[in-house]
Parts: sequence; C-alpha cells; structure tokens
Amino acid sequence: MKVLTALDGGVSQPYEIEGETVTFDLRPGQKILNVLITDPPEELRIAVRVDEKGKPFVARQGLLTGVDGLALSACPLTETAGDTYGAVLRTDGRAVRVASRYPYGRDGLEKLICDTGGGDGCRWQVRRKAHRQVATFEFGEDDGRKPMHYFIAGEDAWETAGTWTADGMVRILASGDALAESFKARCLVRIVPLASPYSATREKASYTTLEDQGLYGAATWGDAPPPPEYDLIRADVEEAIARRRLAFMLTLHSWQAQSESTGLETVKSAGHNALSAERVEWAGHVLETLIAGVPHGKTSFPQKIWHPGLARDYLLAAHDVITFRVEVTTAGQGYDGFRDTARRFLENVLRVEDWSPVYGADR
Repeated sequence: MKVLTALDGGVSQPYEIEGETVTFDLRPGQKILNVLITDPPEELRIAVRVDEKGKPFVARQGLLTGVDGLALSACPLTETAGDTYGAVLRTDGRAVRVASRYPYGRDGLEKLICDTGGGDGCRWQVRRKAHRQVATFEFGEDDGRKPMHYFIAGEDAWETAGTWTADGMVRILASGDALAESFKARCLVRIVPLASPYSATREKASYTTLEDQGLYGAATWGDAPPPPEYDLIRADVEEAIARRRLAFMLTLHSWQAQSESTGLETVKSAGHNALSAERVEWAGHVLETLIAGVPHGKTSFPQKIWHPGLARDYLLAAHDVITFRVEVTTAGQGYDGFRDTARRFLENVLRVEDWSPVYGADR
C-alpha cells in the first residue's frame, strides 16, 4: 500500500501505515489532503487526527473518497480515540482517492473545456500574462448594450466548492436549455472557474507567485499591480465598469464545512464611498432575491469588509460599484448541491430587472 501525491493539486500530510490502516495528521486546523492510495486492502481503514478547529470538518463534511479516482463522496467519520476519527472503506483492492476538499485543478478545467467546447453559444479564451494564464468562458452575443454578468471562482485555490459551482454554471449555460437561452438572449455572461494557479499553489496559500511566495490571492484586487491572473480579470471588469455595462458580479468562495450555510453578502461602505439609503434598500432586496432557493442559503450585509483588498471592497472604494461574494458550504452537500446552487443563482439573477443601482450617483 502506497500514498501518492503526484497528481494535479496532490498534497499529503504526515501519515502512518500500520497493517490495513492509514492515519493522516491534519493538525493544526484543517490541513489540506489530496492523495491517491494504491494497492489498498479490500477493507481499508482510514483515520485522521484533528484538533478543535478541525472538528467541524469531521462532523459536518467527513472525508472525501472515491475508488479509482472517480467522483468523490463524503464518507462519515466516527470518533475512535480522543482526537482521532476513522472510517472503513470497501475498495476491492482498487486505488482510492482521499481528500479533505473536493479537488478542482487544471485537470477539472481541461475536462470542462472539452465537455462544453461544442456547446450552444459557448466560447472560451485563455489569456496570458507574465507566464501565467487564466481561462474565461463567455455566453451571449455582445451587442454593445446588453448587461454583463461576471462570475469569478478559484481566487483562493483550495476553496473548491466555489469552483465546482462555477463549473456547474458553465455547463448549464452550455446546455442550450431554456435557462441558458434566456440568459444568452438578455445578457452577456463571463465566467472564470479557476483564477488561481491551483497546480502551483502551496497547501498554506491561496495563491503562489513565480517566486514561490504565498499570497492571499483574493485580497490583491487593490495591489499595484495585482498578480497576473487577477490583473487580467480586474482589467476586464474595470473596462465593463467604464462602459457602464457591468451588472451582477459574484466571486465564488468556500469556507468548506466551517459554516453550515452558503453565505451571500455585499458591503455598505469601502474607502470614502458609502451606499445611500436607496442603494442599501436595493442591495438588501437583491441579496434576498439571489439567495432564494439556494441550498443552505443565508445573507449578510455588513457595514465594512472583513479584509481589505477583496473584490467587493476594492470596486466599491475605487469605482463606487456594488459587487457580491458567496461562500459555498460543503456541510451536508457535494456535487449535486454545488450544481443546484449554480442553477439557483442563474435563475435568480434573471429575476432582478434593474441593475442600475450597482453604480453610484457620480458614475
């Protein structure tokens, strides 16, 4: 039996193999795990050691497993001794993928391109800057007037539930169903499923530079300049703002199972800009409209951002433009929940008839 990490986004933690049991130490917190176990026994015993901060992951999500690298599902863990939790997997001797988060890397992005490249009205482009690249999917015809909606995921490489949700949005819009056709008739949509270079990202950083420096990538929108991928995305968004074309912009993230809810939010102030009473009322209504029917959904509307430099902080401060962020939970849901979340958001965006209050009075 061997534990392998030479796969897209593969990373291990200290582990022990004793008989038919593999024990991983995920302390402190919830460290990242994404490995392939080859030549396992027919009944493989998996154990993880966690501290108090890691226990919500154990209780609300479980360990993610899949035989022969197929789609992963949450495997419940039970306490075996103190800080150790375990499960027994039936493998029939086949290789088992074991992860703490639903992996989504360049392999996932390549599959998405292959699966949807021939889809109705689906276009995609890969843009490069400073030896890095970012892929953007586009739907709808640009007539110079239609509102433009942006969905940006994978800013933090390990927050993969957000990326899977963006992946679901691309697949829905490429399907040619009634929802997709309605979107393409009424607006222009751009989706970035994977902003951060997942394959080059270290386990403790959401983004890794070419110099091997770990950054909080999502908080670099205000940097001068931001890292290449964010610079490309920011320039695209700011061009839409300059043309007063930007309507709904959503960054998709995930605190995994740290929260039991999928939380949608925007902020009331940033820099020298604060929303008027009318814009606060509008944004509050939009929050409730967008979250309707989203699995485990809830909203929040704080006065200020919790960390400077995030997209909704930078864009409100620099351009007096309202944008949104969602944290997709993995508590009690997996791929089906991510796809349902994707569809609900797309349906709800079309329920908002007026996006003009996105902009302040001076724009």
